[in-house]
Amino acid sequence: MRLLYCLPALFALLSPLAQAELLDDIWERGSLRIALADNSPPYSYRADGKLTGFEVEVGRALAAALNVDAEFVVEEDGKLLDGLKAGRYDIALDQFAAPAQGRDGLEFSEPYAFPLAEAEGDIGVAQPMAIPFQQGSPAFRDTLNRALDKLRTDGQLGTLSEQWLGKDLSQPPAAASR
Repeated sequence: MRLLYCLPALFALLSPLAQAELLDDIWERGSLRIALADNSPPYSYRADGKLTGFEVEVGRALAAALNVDAEFVVEEDGKLLDGLKAGRYDIALDQFAAPAQGRDGLEFSEPYAFPLAEAEGDIGVAQPMAIPFQQGSPAFRDTLNRALDKLRTDGQLGTLSEQWLGKDLSQPPAAASR
């Protein structure tokens, strides 16, 4: 009978573990499903029929850091977040600005690039880019952020942004330039 009183507490403790963790799904599948548009050079586009660009290479580097293959899903610009919420892919790369809080069932990684805004009046203001994914996957969030930190620390993000965007945008602008 005492067990019946303990069951609710036990379920409360185990419920985070019982949720399907995105990271487990990715490792079981052996691939990171990455959505992006193919019409946004130099970020992601097709050259000679092949998907290429900064975010394509960031996606490949992230998948390699997770020891899985990169599986790209080309989607229309306006449908990336809807497909992400529906679980059709694991992450989306499309120059998403890092929001202060998640939006509508999505979480965002730590920023991985800090391009300057090009809009009139915002010139010189960093617009940190982050990676959206479905909420409720703390192990994936932590692993994704560690992978991004590793790519930043070992210089891969800097090299990729120099190659595709013309300069190293892997670090926030220096405080002195404010």
